[in-house]
Amino acid sequence: MGPFRYWDENKTFCVNDNARARARSASLFHAGPQGHAESEIHSMAGNLPVPLGLEMKLTWTFNAQDWALNILHFRNPAGAVVTQAIADAAATSVRGQFSTSGLAAVVHTGFALSKVEIRSMVANSDPWFLGAGAAVPGTSTDNPLPAATSLVVTEYTGLRGRSYKGRVYLTGFTEAANDTVGGATPATAGAAASFILGIMGALAGATPSLVLCVLSRFTTTPPATTPVERTPPLLTTVTQVAANQRWDVQRRRAVPGI
Repeated sequence: MGPFRYWDENKTFCVNDNARARARSASLFHAGPQGHAESEIHSMAGNLPVPLGLEMKLTWTFNAQDWALNILHFRNPAGAVVTQAIADAAATSVRGQFSTSGLAAVVHTGFALSKVEIRSMVANSDPWFLGAGAAVPGTSTDNPLPAATSLVVTEYTGLRGRSYKGRVYLTGFTEAANDTVGGATPATAGAAASFILGIMGALAGATPSLVLCVLSRFTTTPPATTPVERTPPLLTTVTQVAANQRWDVQRRRAVPGI
């Protein structure tokens, strides 16, 4: 798919209020220019190199089948060369956060954080590095919620506008995560936020330091309605994260495959 592949692979769509339902089918939603739905984004050029950029791919499995992806973006301030050793260390940190954040306790035993991969975004030819380590399953034995059920963690950067907020949709929850009125429990929302916050802190303190960011490739300046590609794409540092107690839906996750 050439230059369009980035949007498919990362399942990252830019939407307005009327198109939010389409974004629910994405593994990760980094909101971008207003007024552009999924079909429009697929017709745009993209996949420019991102100076000092690094992306991380989390692969989740259900009953040993690849089921869902999350893509996170980072700034690599030192411009360190991405190596297998860095990937291994990052994978260890992320898997550790899955457990220590409390997220694993509300994720079904059949779901697992299977793979953690990273790659530099400095050149389109930069390869993925698969971090070493075994899959880490959830520990909840309660009945699983429908596979399309997700809980969103919002990334804030301190700047206004859709280009400066990110969303991470987490999945695999069980009835233990439900409160009495059908929403997520406060503990579940807290664990989801702690998972992303923990990754943010652990990798910022690693060597090399990797700073969690929201990636924005397009912008729209009113009154214009045509998106303009940022050259280079913009990485904005995440300053805080939060999760609400409202369940969301990722329709693509209702069936196996990523």
